[in-house]
Amino acid sequence: MKKSLLLLLLFLSALTLNCVQEEGEAKIRVVVLSPRDMIDQMRLGQIDGFVAWEPFVSEAVVKGIGKAIAWSSDIWPNHPCCVVAVRSDLDEDVVRALIWAHIKATRFINDEKNYEKVLRYAVEFTGREEKVVREALKHIKFVEYPDKKEFRVYYERLKKSGYLTKTVKEIGYSNEDEFFSDFLYDDAYRSVLETMKRGEVPKVNVTLRIGYLTADLHQLAFYVALKEGYFREVGIKVVAKEYVNGVEEMNNFKIGEIDAGYLGGAPATLKRINEDIKIRIVAGVNNEGSAIVARDAKSLRELVGKKVAIPGFGTVQDFLLRKAAEKEGIKVEAG
Repeated sequence: MKKSLLLLLLFLSALTLNCVQEEGEAKIRVVVLSPRDMIDQMRLGQIDGFVAWEPFVSEAVVKGIGKAIAWSSDIWPNHPCCVVAVRSDLDEDVVRALIWAHIKATRFINDEKNYEKVLRYAVEFTGREEKVVREALKHIKFVEYPDKKEFRVYYERLKKSGYLTKTVKEIGYSNEDEFFSDFLYDDAYRSVLETMKRGEVPKVNVTLRIGYLTADLHQLAFYVALKEGYFREVGIKVVAKEYVNGVEEMNNFKIGEIDAGYLGGAPATLKRINEDIKIRIVAGVNNEGSAIVARDAKSLRELVGKKVAIPGFGTVQDFLLRKAAEKEGIKVEAG
């Protein structure tokens, strides 16, 4: 009897100790908000931090609502963000023409002599104050094609975290290499580079429905291509379709409402696999350009026990927070 009582006491003691350890773990509570709502909620004191992309980060910083305590370039250097996607059955000549216009716009943005014009376009596209946009542009790498290696890193994190509800085999691929060869489709991009070297311009005559996200500075190349006439030069008449987020844009790919789109690599990957929405990524838009913003905290450690907003689970911003937290021995939990 005494032995049984002793064992019971030891068990209860171990259980209590385990509970205390769990309660004492360093945790950050996350909630899901749109970037626009993140700024409003931080101003009202409803959240203590958020992870978002530009220009929302710089808007919070410039207006004194919060401060950037960690930039994505430091957390995950050269991480992929926005991309250009097309429906998988889009005519190859049209794809090449679209890529040509996108490359021309990206190179226009990256040419320092165009800075003042780029700044003006960025203000028009985002509707933000010039000082906000000027600061935001410092943190974005505008690219022509995403880093394939880092894209695979993101995919592995999605898989490890349980966000993928299907495997690539379930959507018709024999292995992951075959999937990525089709999903990150660079044949057209490489073909266009050769065309540009020869000084040639691909020509089509088509109306193209192109999606983009509201006020997303990462997607400035879309607006520049419109304003500088690059789409018109290749014979593309653009019907612009504006969306509040990449999930909505992918849903419109699914129902056939758009032919191409500028959107985040996160919703593109998740919905390509989980819902078998047949798209291909044919160009990159930007790398980096996000940050962890805090209202009062000066470090991630000071956000322990606090509420931090992300734009969605499985997004690049979600993983940026988790990657930074892992390094500090901090857990991230919904709450």
